[in-house]
Amino acid sequence: MGPYFINIMSSPYLFLLPVFFSLFAYFYLRHAHRIPAGAMAISLNEQETGHAYDTTKIWTTLVSNRGYFGGLLVLNHSLRKTGSKYQLRVMVTRAVENDHEFMRAFAAAGIPTIVVDDIVPKPRENGKIKSGFWEKLAPWGLTEYERVVLLDSDQVILKNIDDMMEMEIPDGGIACAHVCACNPRKIPHYSKDWIPENCPFTAANQTTGEPVPITPESPEHHHLLNSGTVILQPSKKQFDTLIHTLNTHPDVPNMWLPDQELLAVVYRNRWRPLPYTYNALKPMRSCHANMWRDEDVRILHYILDKPWQSRYFDANDPVQSTHRLWWEFFAEVERDWLDGADDKKRALWENVVVPAVAQE
Repeated sequence: MGPYFINIMSSPYLFLLPVFFSLFAYFYLRHAHRIPAGAMAISLNEQETGHAYDTTKIWTTLVSNRGYFGGLLVLNHSLRKTGSKYQLRVMVTRAVENDHEFMRAFAAAGIPTIVVDDIVPKPRENGKIKSGFWEKLAPWGLTEYERVVLLDSDQVILKNIDDMMEMEIPDGGIACAHVCACNPRKIPHYSKDWIPENCPFTAANQTTGEPVPITPESPEHHHLLNSGTVILQPSKKQFDTLIHTLNTHPDVPNMWLPDQELLAVVYRNRWRPLPYTYNALKPMRSCHANMWRDEDVRILHYILDKPWQSRYFDANDPVQSTHRLWWEFFAEVERDWLDGADDKKRALWENVVVPAVAQE
């Protein structure tokens, strides 16, 4: 063995050794640690960009069309800017996978993708079931990870949220924030009993923002959750339960906020309520002004109208004025993307990002 090693070291092909060891490490790690196919490429890039991630736990979000790509870019940028040591890996549908230009844009942004199969509920005799939401159940099947935190791509991260990767969650359960049941815009298809008196945030501690505990005796609205932020431990058993409930529960055809209503059914009395600061729905800045503290918000959630749909917003309105933050983040994304970009990357910006974001 000794002479062989000496012969190799004196070989004219010595310069190939780093390549050999890099390839060996790549295939060994993928086999031994089940690193997803796209993860190693990102890891090599992280060494160049200064990002080093703990790959046992991830942030994820679902993107099913180009319209949310601007939101995704801002979400990813805000996670990096707040110093997260965990990576965002975006779930994409089969339709997105087949959009090759779109997939190149994810790669150009340095965001690895996880292709998920379409989740289509079985037909029901008692009603048509809404489609287009159910792929948000896919994270429960990502059992190669110890923990996954599901985010929405219309959120921005304002403070480091890595503590969510260590928070205790109920055994076999999840953690998320309550739904806001105030309906300040009086949206007609919302339930008629969605009024401030019934809202769980009205019952929260108005000084600290701590949520009201959930017990079997809690009012019905206190059992409702918002699925914009969900802490979960992937589990085949839980995933199978979710799909079984989707296919069999009699209320599914009538769910008008489908994925989060299904989660509320499956995890009833088994979910931990998080403070609103981990999923601060932007209308709450007005309808829960007594509790809302700008300086405490960790995740700002742009429900309803999206900031990227218009560059105009009312700077004096307590809700619309939050759009300024999103546009400030987007300006940073644009600078990062175009600074030193080659023609191919600039073309992706023009073809994929620009059409998805208002230009005036």
